[in-house]
Amino acid sequence: MKVIVSLHLKPLPGSPNFLNFEDCIDHAVRNAILIENCGADAIIIENFNDKPFFMKAPPETIASMSVIVREVIREVSIPVGVNVLRNDGVAALAIAKAAGAKFVRVNQMIFPAAMPEGFAKPIAAKMARYKRLLNCDAKIFADISVKHSVQLAKIEDFVDNIDRAYCDAVIVTGKKTGKPPEASTLRKIKELVDVPVILGSGATPENLRKYEADGVIVGTYVKEGEEYSCEKLKRVVSEAKKLGGELDL
Repeated sequence: MKVIVSLHLKPLPGSPNFLNFEDCIDHAVRNAILIENCGADAIIIENFNDKPFFMKAPPETIASMSVIVREVIREVSIPVGVNVLRNDGVAALAIAKAAGAKFVRVNQMIFPAAMPEGFAKPIAAKMARYKRLLNCDAKIFADISVKHSVQLAKIEDFVDNIDRAYCDAVIVTGKKTGKPPEASTLRKIKELVDVPVILGSGATPENLRKYEADGVIVGTYVKEGEEYSCEKLKRVVSEAKKLGGELDL
């Protein structure tokens, strides 16, 4: 099972709690190096601390993330991805193209949903065309029934339409950050889709084995304050490597 660490950026320019951009860069690079050295297979960079989020990211967020992603890629050898909250997959593709990221995460690729930030419209058509326009090779990892949302479609509806959305992998989460999905839900999705399935929230060394996932995204569990814990991450990596999976990063 591949381990992807969600690297939560410090508040970026324009967000309510922004302080200093050089600190944002230093924090991201320092922790990215630690994450690689502690055995993770990939990093996904997201503007986690820009809350409350816009559904479509403002220019200063996109510019800042492009700089940081590029700086991180220069310092690590593992694949780096991008997630622009709350649902700006088009911006994520632009950042990936400019900075050299290998994959992007999209929270609401297909079907609409109600979110704290507003009504999330599906963006699969935009993503497919923009990826072609940019000639961008970044893979698209799409959430199914993403956390912190009220979904208008059932799990069966999602899996029936994954092929049409050109997703390279799907992500399954619980209802909120730190809460895992039901193991039976992830297992059902894995049986029905033809792409790798990633456990997207609530993973711990103790519960990984009950999920038949191809990959896992960890974030808050492997942090101590704003910094990442090598000890905690190594525990996750150790357990994940005992398990199978077909996620190609």
